[in-house]
Amino acid sequence: MEQGEQGQQKQLQLTEELKQEMLKHTGFSQDHIKEHYDEVAEKYDAIYLNAGYHDHEQCGQLVNSFFQENKDIEILDLGCGTGLVGESLKLHGYNKVVGIDASKGMIDAAAKKQAYTELVELFLGKPDTFPEQFRDRFEAITASGILAEGHLGVEVFDEFLLALKQNGIAVFTTRSMYLEKYGYQKRMDELEAEGKWKKENQVSFLRYDNLGEEKVGRYQTVEVFAFAYRKL
Repeated sequence: MEQGEQGQQKQLQLTEELKQEMLKHTGFSQDHIKEHYDEVAEKYDAIYLNAGYHDHEQCGQLVNSFFQENKDIEILDLGCGTGLVGESLKLHGYNKVVGIDASKGMIDAAAKKQAYTELVELFLGKPDTFPEQFRDRFEAITASGILAEGHLGVEVFDEFLLALKQNGIAVFTTRSMYLEKYGYQKRMDELEAEGKWKKENQVSFLRYDNLGEEKVGRYQTVEVFAFAYRKL
């Protein structure tokens, strides 16, 4: 099948029902994030994957670019959601993945993928109370989709560093427009200037590209960056 035909088929799978679900996933705030994700957990994968969500694949590939010779590392997936990143890591051969998410509904969905050794319900963005059990423990962390509107601020970068061992790798994604809008780039650069971490890689890709020119709520084809930083 030609690539264009495959893309057309994917677009056809984005039914009116899924578009209505996508509209539900628009305009929520951090104050109600747990309740929101509990509500949409069941249809989350269908919404995102059919729209053209690739962050989990990019995270898996980036982690593997650093650790393909050592699959025995322990990885923390921050904001694990329904487990798409964990599933991608499992496909690459990583079987020691811990997931954290604020939503019990999402954690229940992630558990079904059998890609995690441990799943914990926890709000992020509070480095002062980040659990001791996760500190200085992991060779890699992943964060797909939490650096976003209505989600987490720059405080979560401190949690990345708290969780990582020295020389550990932080892999995370965000829309290019959010780097300035929410101060992510400024904080990333500050941490590098302070000698806390060093950028190892950056790749760009399109998210929601199955939508073509269409816009559904806050969903439209957008440029996204995946980053890899090494804790110093």
